[in-house]
Amino acid sequence: MMSDKSSLRKRAGRPARVTTAQIAEAALDLGLENATIRNVAERLEMSVPGLYHHVRSREDLLAMAAAHSLGALELPLREGPDLGDWLTRYARFVFDALVAQPELIGQIVAGTVNTMRLAQHLERFLEVLSDDGWSLQEAYDAYGMLTATVVGAAASEIGIRAADSAGHSSSDDLRRATQALGPDETPLVSALMRDRHREPNPFKAVEAAVTILTGRRS
Repeated sequence: MMSDKSSLRKRAGRPARVTTAQIAEAALDLGLENATIRNVAERLEMSVPGLYHHVRSREDLLAMAAAHSLGALELPLREGPDLGDWLTRYARFVFDALVAQPELIGQIVAGTVNTMRLAQHLERFLEVLSDDGWSLQEAYDAYGMLTATVVGAAASEIGIRAADSAGHSSSDDLRRATQALGPDETPLVSALMRDRHREPNPFKAVEAAVTILTGRRS
């Protein structure tokens, strides 16, 4: 049986014929937290040096996967005349995608999302609003406002879920903090904790943004 080293030498040399999409899909299949150069190369049955002909670093690999994932998202269809309903469904669709893959937010913040994919995604968004009578600049401003709100809401939701998974909620942390500081230091927060408040829903901020956007056009 050929050794691993011999097999690697045999496969090194000419880079395998793989596409950017295949590399990105391999990384996404592994999960971005597990998507190292070596793991992706093994997934594609190619050598590590061969994969380096297509990506420069792990950061480049993650950016490629993030761009592919976001660009592949299909926007929900416009159903009926209610633009607010479509904007809410669109926002929920992006929100759910980001919460499901937290690593994508890091790529958005780093500015490494593929602009060709972004342009295709934006084109579909602009089409819907243009058909509703929005100017391109108005639609683009709406896209920026909604995207910023969705990304922030998704980041908050990811944090809430991570805290819950770790065995402590944000309420637990706040309660301990107010106890340590004393009621005189944070009386309102202390009262809030005593009342067993409901955890905030990050998506409410997105719904508020949709209301603001549609209200400007009414």
